[in-house]
Amino acid sequence: MTKWAYAAAAFLTTSLFACAVEKKPPVISSGKTVVEAYVRAWNQHDSVALDSILSPDAIHEDIAQNFRGKGSAEVVKFMRGAVAVEPDFKWQVTNSIEEGRYVALEWTWTATHTGPDPANKSVKNKRISGRGASFAEVENGKIKRFTDYFDMASLFR
Repeated sequence: MTKWAYAAAAFLTTSLFACAVEKKPPVISSGKTVVEAYVRAWNQHDSVALDSILSPDAIHEDIAQNFRGKGSAEVVKFMRGAVAVEPDFKWQVTNSIEEGRYVALEWTWTATHTGPDPANKSVKNKRISGRGASFAEVENGKIKRFTDYFDMASLFR
């Protein structure tokens, strides 16, 4: 074989290896990552992001506010209601744990509230702050169920 034939064979071999595509398994987000994206979407008032984070039949429950919404449209409506009375809210996760498809969160909520308080009195620019916990179920990279637990009255003390 000539020098050019060796060079051509080496070039062809190198090209084939360079073009070879390694098939990797799909990247599946951890439940914790999905839930963090959900909290981030709330903090950014990004109702569009909820469509990609919630499963079509997702349920979000807020026990203290007697809310149970199914599907992103109902959750978006709930989010918009929160933004209307607390436009500067900050939902901050302080601790989280993940076990399989379940994620548990501890968090704080701070905001300036204008609207009815738990006693149904109207307040204006009332600074509120409190702690709570949430439990989420994530399936196929989307939130299937998300439930908040907190004491609404304690936010207004």
